[in-house]
Amino acid sequence: MQECSLNRPAVAMIKEAIAHADEYQIKSWRAKCGSTLVDMGLTCPGSWKAAQVFVEAGFGGMGRAAFGRFDLGAYTLPTIDVWVDHPVLAVVASQAGCWPLGEGEFAAIGSGPARAAALADRWSGHGYHDAHAEEVVVQIQTPSVPPDEVCLNVADLCHLPPEKVYVVFAPTACLVGHVQVASRTVEQVMIKLFLRGFDIHKVLHGFGTAPVAPLVKDEVEAMGRANDCLFYGATTVLYADLPDEAIEPVLKSFCYDVNAGEYWGVPFAQVFRKFNCNWHEVPDLLDSPAKVIINSLQTGHSFAGGQINPEVLQRSFFGSR
Repeated sequence: MQECSLNRPAVAMIKEAIAHADEYQIKSWRAKCGSTLVDMGLTCPGSWKAAQVFVEAGFGGMGRAAFGRFDLGAYTLPTIDVWVDHPVLAVVASQAGCWPLGEGEFAAIGSGPARAAALADRWSGHGYHDAHAEEVVVQIQTPSVPPDEVCLNVADLCHLPPEKVYVVFAPTACLVGHVQVASRTVEQVMIKLFLRGFDIHKVLHGFGTAPVAPLVKDEVEAMGRANDCLFYGATTVLYADLPDEAIEPVLKSFCYDVNAGEYWGVPFAQVFRKFNCNWHEVPDLLDSPAKVIINSLQTGHSFAGGQINPEVLQRSFFGSR
């Protein structure tokens, strides 16, 4: 897949969205340095279409996203459902939010296919380099407009002029922000599996579904709700060309479930505040999936770990009601 560019289809998607900005309820403009800034929810409402583009551009053309439903007691919530092929490329080399682009509270963390061109963080690459990218897309979850310094940093690390950089951003506290966080089901599991020594290059397909939380304007509360969707409400299914004995042991104590320790069962907004609203201080254990199913393509057997926790979702989204 070395001849493939993850950025080319992503750039095409973003340009198409910009061409229909009114329909997508987004805004775009040129930064002083020449990069294109694409606001999908900070100073504009965004939309379901914009959220879908944000997610699919993040996959670099290697995945699709659609919306479903999640019943939670008296409430019905939407879900963001994703399907990916070549998941090492789609989510590890591209979608993963692993590129530090700032410091401190709500520090900008870059994701998207520009990572595969820059190879500037520990997860980008995995044997792949988007050396064919003539333009790049970086995605940032942020409550402020990315400054020129960020644009120039991305351009420099991608070895491109800043005019070739598209910076797509949204805060967590908006529709696109909530959707894109909840879309990281396959990404989250693939990275956790890699940390446990699992051969992620043997994973050929992935599917994930997670609820999209009710919107709230406060960024910390939004961060809490959006991540609760992953930690307590998400299901990820992977299809791996591996034998049963390579799969079954990994799922034991892998998910964020009742065995995970003192923070399990606590809405994430409370935990996030405890760690100064800084992802770099949050223990890795907390960034773990709710429920995972892995299908062995060699034997046809499937193995499951973890659990959905509707009680925490109820408390996070609706309080004591």
